[in-house]
Amino acid sequence: MNHSLKLKNALRIGLLLIAISFFAISCEKIGAELVLDETSIINVEDLLPKTNTGNLVKQHLRLAMGSGADAEANYQQSLQRLRANPEAGRVLYDTYKKVPAQHYMFRTMLVEALKQLRSSSSMAYLNEIASGRIPEDTVPQNAEIDTRIDEVVIRIAAVEGLSLLASDSLVDANDALMGLTNHQDLTVRQMAARGYIKSAVGNTAEKIEVLRSKLPQGEHWYLTLEDTKIKSVAHPEMPEKFEIIEREVKNSPKVIRQ
Repeated sequence: MNHSLKLKNALRIGLLLIAISFFAISCEKIGAELVLDETSIINVEDLLPKTNTGNLVKQHLRLAMGSGADAEANYQQSLQRLRANPEAGRVLYDTYKKVPAQHYMFRTMLVEALKQLRSSSSMAYLNEIASGRIPEDTVPQNAEIDTRIDEVVIRIAAVEGLSLLASDSLVDANDALMGLTNHQDLTVRQMAARGYIKSAVGNTAEKIEVLRSKLPQGEHWYLTLEDTKIKSVAHPEMPEKFEIIEREVKNSPKVIRQ
């Protein structure tokens, strides 16, 4: 993958995460419908069980990326309540499986919550999500949308969850990260390899050597604990003049409050 394509994909991932933030902040009513286009409507209330755990998850999704002076404190309190509930991981995963594929932002929010549980009981769910094959872009004719990148973001969140568990010395999570270095997608392989190297399980130098013998030489560049210095990365040359064409995207996310 050349540097231009890497930068393009990184920008798309960053923009998606920003969009997730705007949705979470604006969705003040937990029972609100999430509308991605005229034919794709999802009601959060219908997806979560009407149980104590379901209510905790709904409240957490509302607070996860809120704003205001007390936002962080409220989020941390909600997270602690979720972590104390042994059913939280299962409810998050069961809800994730119910969400239609095209609701990428909501799916990412659920995986982020699952990640932040840092619970060994969630390891199998995170591995299942991260291992999933990434489908091809469903709207290749639309240059402003790349659903394959949306799917990669979801897998990355799951890999990050496994990496957190591996950093907590969970051997099964460490093994899962090694398994994910076989993933079809380069970004997922890279994230899994870095999580495996940084985990608290095993010897770092030995793990790097194992990965070097397993992965093709062209991918050895990311088998390191050192962070990439952005100034050392070759960036694509920008034209002296370019035209920005503004146009409305009809299927942009909207929230309808009931």
